Amino acid sequence: MKTNHLPSKKTSNLLLKLLLFFNCVLITSFSSAQQKKPSSIIKNFQEYTSNYRETAYCHLNKSTYIKGEVLGFSSYVIDKTQKKASQSTKNLYCVITDKNNKIIKSQLLNINKGVAYNTFKIDSLFTTGQYTFKAYTNWMKNFDEPNAYIESFNVIDPEKNAFEKRKKISNVLDVQLLPEGGHFVSDVKTNVGVTIKNENGYGVPNIEGSLYNSSNQIVTTFKTNFLGIGKFLFTPKTNKSYTVKINHLNKKYKYAITGIKNKGISIRLNQSNSKVAIELNTNRKTLKNIKNKPFKLIIHNGNIIKEGTIKFKKTRFVKVIDYKNLLPGINVFTLFDTNNNPILERIFFNYKGINIESLGKSSFSKIGDSLKISIPFTKSLNEPKNNIHLSVSVLPKETNSYQKNHNIISYTHLQPYVKGYIENADYYFTNINRKKKYDLDNLLITQGWSSYKWSTIFNSKPINSFPFENGIVIKVNKNNLNNSTFFISPLMNNNASIINLSKSKKSFTEAGLYPQDDETLDVSVLNKKGKLIKPNLYIQFYPNKVPKFNNYFTSTLSPKFSVYSAETKAEPFTNFELNNQQNLEEVEVSGNIRRKRMNRILSKHWGNAYLISDNIRDAHLSLAYYVNAYVPGFSADETSGEFILNGSTSMSFRNENASPLVYIDDIMQTDYSFLYNYDMSYVDYIIANPNGLGEGFRGIAGVLKIYTLKTHKMRKPIDNTRKFQFPLTFSSSKKFYVPKYKTYHDTFYKEYGVIDWIPNCKIDDNGNLTFKIYNPAKTSISFFIEGMTQKGTYIVGNKTLNTGQNQ
Repeated sequence: MKTNHLPSKKTSNLLLKLLLFFNCVLITSFSSAQQKKPSSIIKNFQEYTSNYRETAYCHLNKSTYIKGEVLGFSSYVIDKTQKKASQSTKNLYCVITDKNNKIIKSQLLNINKGVAYNTFKIDSLFTTGQYTFKAYTNWMKNFDEPNAYIESFNVIDPEKNAFEKRKKISNVLDVQLLPEGGHFVSDVKTNVGVTIKNENGYGVPNIEGSLYNSSNQIVTTFKTNFLGIGKFLFTPKTNKSYTVKINHLNKKYKYAITGIKNKGISIRLNQSNSKVAIELNTNRKTLKNIKNKPFKLIIHNGNIIKEGTIKFKKTRFVKVIDYKNLLPGINVFTLFDTNNNPILERIFFNYKGINIESLGKSSFSKIGDSLKISIPFTKSLNEPKNNIHLSVSVLPKETNSYQKNHNIISYTHLQPYVKGYIENADYYFTNINRKKKYDLDNLLITQGWSSYKWSTIFNSKPINSFPFENGIVIKVNKNNLNNSTFFISPLMNNNASIINLSKSKKSFTEAGLYPQDDETLDVSVLNKKGKLIKPNLYIQFYPNKVPKFNNYFTSTLSPKFSVYSAETKAEPFTNFELNNQQNLEEVEVSGNIRRKRMNRILSKHWGNAYLISDNIRDAHLSLAYYVNAYVPGFSADETSGEFILNGSTSMSFRNENASPLVYIDDIMQTDYSFLYNYDMSYVDYIIANPNGLGEGFRGIAGVLKIYTLKTHKMRKPIDNTRKFQFPLTFSSSKKFYVPKYKTYHDTFYKEYGVIDWIPNCKIDDNGNLTFKIYNPAKTSISFFIEGMTQKGTYIVGNKTLNTGQNQ
């Protein structure tokens, strides 16, 4: 009789009723640690889990990339307890490693409200093979549980591998027979989880097997599902031997069941629509030793812990719990003996209380040569639009390049709590139904003990060897004891700061700096005459490099490599040099030079740009005259024999509390005497930022940036700052560029092409997810949507749209 089929609803409910009717049921209420004096188990657990924990997840736009493409990703850092976007995390490391765990590329991202996004170019550093994407914080290195994001992806180099032959997988099976709870006990009916994998670690589907006893009689049979997971139920006896026999691809396999114990306790979980029954079973030999002795049954989810005391009066003990009394998501059941030793464990997943939002039917409208896509939510999210973070990968319908094992729900709610890497985990959290819940429970039977190790919980105290990072910290060590007032110039994401240091102190620390890309740390010191000069300093930075992160898993599953067409033998892209595309606006075409240069300048600055024409230069106007005539928001005065600049909220440079900032060629000026009667023939362009956007509080009165012509010789502005290179800076968000293909109708494009990647989708006024795409092939497309809200609602969905009609 096969025992691994999905039971009907009536059968599930009947099983629970029978358990309650025929068995001795001792119902003791579970209590949290706050309701009574906590036991030593709870004390140790609470101490071990007292430190804040966070998990990371990244939504990658594909799982297989062609060399030359761009990998787009959205990153999330999530409070592990609350399952909400982290409000405190700032530093996230994203790295790509090769098969030897060597870092190929890395970025430090500035996390804002738990979210950031960026790109990696799959360039000459890559070749055909498997790579691993990791995202982690320094703080995560303090913990044993798998809280970081680790997932593999494939790269194809079409120049070296024009045709990928399907690799023949050897007919070798890895078969695991795992008793529920971890023990085979004689004369105790036991569920046995079955996993059958191939040499690449993937489950082998639809394998039928039989369990034989020592008399060569069939005891029961089983069949694996599409992920290579199955189960069967039998009652082992120590005086008999048992063998599982499998016939696969004309090859016979035999696997003996070993480790059947004379004494012990086993566990079985049975669930209905609203309840789960925890059934603890033992045999008569064991009952003689444990009868009426207090055992503890612990339930925890990595944060909250509950404890119940049980006593065996007979060989069977049953406790029925309503789902609403369980913890949302993972529930780890652990049985402790009278000496507080953990003797068995079972992981259970409670879908009730998980905040998951579904997406409705997609529709589109044509706007020129683009499509405007609209996808509604099945119910209102009741959050401000800015609190909803979603990313969408848009690929051809026939794509083979999106074969990921996880989505944001499975990686935050399931993977951190188990030891093994789960294949196709996203299956359990998309279009959830009764069968998927049943399949997940079968998977969890095979997982054994959770990632929270009781040996570590009892024997290790929390340590913070790896600090929680919040930007870059600098320690400034002064060499001249007379220097006491230091000026640190503003960064893109930081205001300027003035530090007054007593002469007896040799150093000071400044934290929370967020330098971006090639920004430098510019420092000046005030001398005895009250002038800013270059300082003599030694500066230490932390962090100063990307820390390494060891894998939790011995290996992750790479996306399944499909055969790709010989059409890739030809160059699949047209002029596909992304670094050239990124700088395309720098190519000046006759008639558009001024407009394109203006656009390029504005893309780098806040405010308005003023390109100085040859007519202005030939007139030798003064800077003060030009500002008054052409630059709104500022006025200049030279009647007193000095240059005085007025901003929208200031009176003059004499008002030090509200004065416009002036930069010459990106060097902030403190002495403006040389600007008196300053000749505009020296100037290339001016950036006027009357509101001081991007400059923090010091720019409240406005900012004026003057850029000089390189061909003119002029009086060099005073450089009174010393520049220090940050050894590590934050990476700014780069635009995702879609490849241009030679053809949009061949097999290569359909299976590996990219239509678009939108990392920060918008929600319109009607509460719908909306975005625009260009679909050159004009064929059906697939959307892979992931994200979350600030309050912890998770959104995942895979949609297909036929552009010939709404779906």
